[in-house]
Amino acid sequence: MSGLDPGMDVRERTIADVDTRSSLTLAAGPVLDKMVDDLADTRFSILLADRTSRIVDRRVGDRTVGQALDRVLAVPGFQYLEEVSGTNSLATAFELRKPIAVTGDEHFLEALKLFACYGAPIIHPITHRIEGVIDVSGPVSDATTLLGPFLMRATRDIEQRLLEGSRIAEKQLLAEFQSHSNKVRHAVVALGENLVLANTAAADLVRGVDHVALRAIASELTTRSDYEGSLVLASGLPVAVRASSVAGSNGGVLFEITEKSAPQPERLTAGFRATPTTASAAAAPPLSRVVLVTGEPGTGKTTTALKIAGEARASFDSFDSIGTKTQWFADVRSALSHPEASVVIDNIDALEIKLVRQLSAVVSESACSVVLTSIPIAELSNPHRALASQALTRRELQPLRSYPHKLVSIVKSVVSEVAPGSAIEFAPSVFRSLAQHDWPGNLRELRAVIDFAVRGRDSGVVTELDLPQVIRPQPRAGRALTLMEAAERDAIVAALRASRGNKTIAADALGIGRTTLYSRIQRYKIVGP
Repeated sequence: MSGLDPGMDVRERTIADVDTRSSLTLAAGPVLDKMVDDLADTRFSILLADRTSRIVDRRVGDRTVGQALDRVLAVPGFQYLEEVSGTNSLATAFELRKPIAVTGDEHFLEALKLFACYGAPIIHPITHRIEGVIDVSGPVSDATTLLGPFLMRATRDIEQRLLEGSRIAEKQLLAEFQSHSNKVRHAVVALGENLVLANTAAADLVRGVDHVALRAIASELTTRSDYEGSLVLASGLPVAVRASSVAGSNGGVLFEITEKSAPQPERLTAGFRATPTTASAAAAPPLSRVVLVTGEPGTGKTTTALKIAGEARASFDSFDSIGTKTQWFADVRSALSHPEASVVIDNIDALEIKLVRQLSAVVSESACSVVLTSIPIAELSNPHRALASQALTRRELQPLRSYPHKLVSIVKSVVSEVAPGSAIEFAPSVFRSLAQHDWPGNLRELRAVIDFAVRGRDSGVVTELDLPQVIRPQPRAGRALTLMEAAERDAIVAALRASRGNKTIAADALGIGRTTLYSRIQRYKIVGP
């Protein structure tokens, strides 16, 4: 189903950087050191993978074995999943969430059959979630049942160290939270990996959906610098936020949140940027006769340009020049000939080279105000860049993925546009899914997603089930669905939506038993009414 053939090599994927200071690697390090000592006179190697089955550590004592592991991409940074490597102790232990031994011919790929492998998942004692997988592999001729108990003892040691580390981290975060809460009256929130602390002021002020924005800020924070900025909470209240990392808390962050006087509401029509003063910056008068607005597709370039140009303006889209170059250019030149005019020329990157050279000369000679829009300057060709360079005032609109902490206020603004007067709310899990999406289409794509989710309703709560499939999280982190699994999941979701969550009716419509349906819902992590 995954397109693997026994005779092929491990399917290549991008090798990513690994976090050598994560809670897993810190807890496992001393245990792996001891395992290396115990295996010193053998040809067995040790692999450690994280909660997405990406290898984060490798210990090899025998050079020949190390070279063999290199050939099958068992290297730090590579995500070892069954979809790319077939049956093996690392990927299959991750898939099954239980210990497993895979020896010789039991491997799916021929390339792995020279190994005897023993793998076991590492389960966090507090959250009961998988934190990683530990694997011991060696030549098939050296296979021994003694490695099973040896591996399980190491697994329990790592799990115990994770427990101890969590307790220490939580104590450190709690101490910092109490220290700040006792000194101030404003809202204080502490976020840890599996912990949320809030004082009385924060409990009244901060909602569950606001945690998504706070965690987005926390993900960009470094141990060397604090964050200071503004945020609009789900309630619509503008606040000032100060965030700082808590040393020794495994990524814990402390937030101090204070109310401030309400600014003019942020509007999507202004074009969002990375700074807190986006709306006022976009509306500010241009500092030069020619202004350039750049950004990825869907970031609001056209809307921002029209706002800058003002009400009395002429607007031209470069895409309209396709097939009508002569007439389009004549119209633009005519508009540019009026000194008091304000002209918007949209998407200059779409112009043919000859036409952009002609336009450059006319814009240079014109005395009127001109606002250009384009993709980022670095992506323009030389003739187009020459036209863009005439703009001494430039506005670069940031992509939606660069400010996930503003998603709550942005979504509320979009809902007010696509479903005015409605009383629709969004579940916190929806904002987590939205924050994890890459948003290649930026604000335009977000509008389409929100329109899809709220279509046909004027009240109620939007859940993950209401989102398009491309936005919903995968059933397991780091694991992509096969085409067949995706088709099955979509059919189940459609049946549940059609039956308004009635699983008996949905099972009948699908032609499967209720037990099978419940099993599939659990397997695909389908969230519904």
